[in-house]
Amino acid sequence: MSSIFLYVPNLIGYARVFLLIGFYVFALTRWEVAICAYIASFAGDLFDGYFAKKLNQSSTFGMILDMVTDRIATTGLLSILSIIYPRYAIIFTCLQGLDLSSHWFHMYSTATAGGHHKDKQTLKKRNFILRIYYGSYPLFAYLCVSAELTYVALYILYFVSDDNTFFLSRLYSFFLLPGCILKQLVNIAQLTSAANELAARDRDAALIAAQKNDSNDSNKNR
Repeated sequence: MSSIFLYVPNLIGYARVFLLIGFYVFALTRWEVAICAYIASFAGDLFDGYFAKKLNQSSTFGMILDMVTDRIATTGLLSILSIIYPRYAIIFTCLQGLDLSSHWFHMYSTATAGGHHKDKQTLKKRNFILRIYYGSYPLFAYLCVSAELTYVALYILYFVSDDNTFFLSRLYSFFLLPGCILKQLVNIAQLTSAANELAARDRDAALIAAQKNDSNDSNKNR
């Protein structure tokens, strides 16, 4: 069992968590150090999946560790943005709630169905938006990366003078922000699809229970 904790992708996951702690420590005092730690943690997300496949070290623990680390990273950065942009705190708070709820509902609904949250077979009866999103790696990568880098760009733009932000502000406006908006639409589709799936299971379970009760009552009356 202990060897699972020492899988290479899981070690990368632990490193990502420590880097995120470094980001939180320096986020409001030394932004250059903080953003380097955050981007390094984000880059680690690209490598844990690669090594999991290459070394045949995929695990349920690693999958959950990866998902939880991703959520901690995104919601933590949104929390920092709420502090430095208090005027827009309600927007960042809503984005936190959507990010957490959509991924948790999706992960739970697919895991309890015995499948992987990105598996085509698991998603075949789900919202068509999810099938397109998880079925196209270039689209998946663009939306995930653009959403994350939108928040990163907002963080950097707060600290950097206007004279040095021309390229970053254009990148943010014309490339990152559209992808971020589309990612939120995917999150909404993901949340509603998972909620409908869980509600349908509850309905079916209630019908089966009612049928069993009716059957038991009929047997008692005989």
